[in-house]
Amino acid sequence: MDEDFARKNLAYLKDFIDEGRHGGMKYLEDFEKRVSSESLLPGARSVVVIGVNYYREAAVDGDAREPTGIIARYAYGRDYHKVIRKLLKEIAGFIGGRMRVCVDSAPLMEKAYAVAAGLGFIGKNTTLITPGFGSYVLLGEIITDVELAYDAPVSGTCGNCTRCLEACPTKAFIGPKKMDARRCISYLTIEHKGPIADDLKKGMGKRIFGCDICQEVCPYNLRLPQELAFKGLKESRIAGSELDLNEILKIGSDEEFLRRFAGSPLMRAGREGMRRNAGIAMGNGGVVTYLQF
Repeated sequence: MDEDFARKNLAYLKDFIDEGRHGGMKYLEDFEKRVSSESLLPGARSVVVIGVNYYREAAVDGDAREPTGIIARYAYGRDYHKVIRKLLKEIAGFIGGRMRVCVDSAPLMEKAYAVAAGLGFIGKNTTLITPGFGSYVLLGEIITDVELAYDAPVSGTCGNCTRCLEACPTKAFIGPKKMDARRCISYLTIEHKGPIADDLKKGMGKRIFGCDICQEVCPYNLRLPQELAFKGLKESRIAGSELDLNEILKIGSDEEFLRRFAGSPLMRAGREGMRRNAGIAMGNGGVVTYLQF
């Protein structure tokens, strides 16, 4: 990548960190290496970026006897890290040379590389919007020391649309392409540890792991077919689209939580995080819970 790429994205990330908008995600603070593929693979010459669609219709069970909480679409089944890493390794076999496979756990500014590689553009809600699959994509990268032919960025814009900014119930967007993660439902339900501020609980509604609200109102997503999910992400249901809140609250040990959600993205939030989220969703649904959060 050229110096302009590094300078632009370092400035964006530095502002995000300096303003404290990353919250408890301290791992982001060592940010300079995130725009250098060579920090992950010395001698790197190319970065191959892939986008894997995960869109599925949100399940709405109006007849559910028990109160339920909503799970973000990407967390329906198996942990995407494992699914995409396997796919990347298969692709990497055709490239040769030395390489490293990354799926968002590596210190790499994935969306910046995706834009440079021509996969899409960054929307006002800070997600990558692709021409074919909207923003419902998970990213993965192959860093290689092989010199490949480079693709060019694609044009794209949100125009005057501000639906995503207006739809966020916790007001996480402080401007176009500018998010305060500390108010984002995805951050609160997954990355944030400890109690959640009272002024944010109501906005969380029934969402207990992740959030799709700013994507659900996006015009680029409204025209998608009903079912697009990559086969490896839609075959195995673990959490599903909704979870029984009482089931979560009754899980009494980490071992029991592991048995129920092993292989699921929900392991990131952990038992205590999911019980906290379920308790808040109970309160938002008008159900009195015996737990204190």
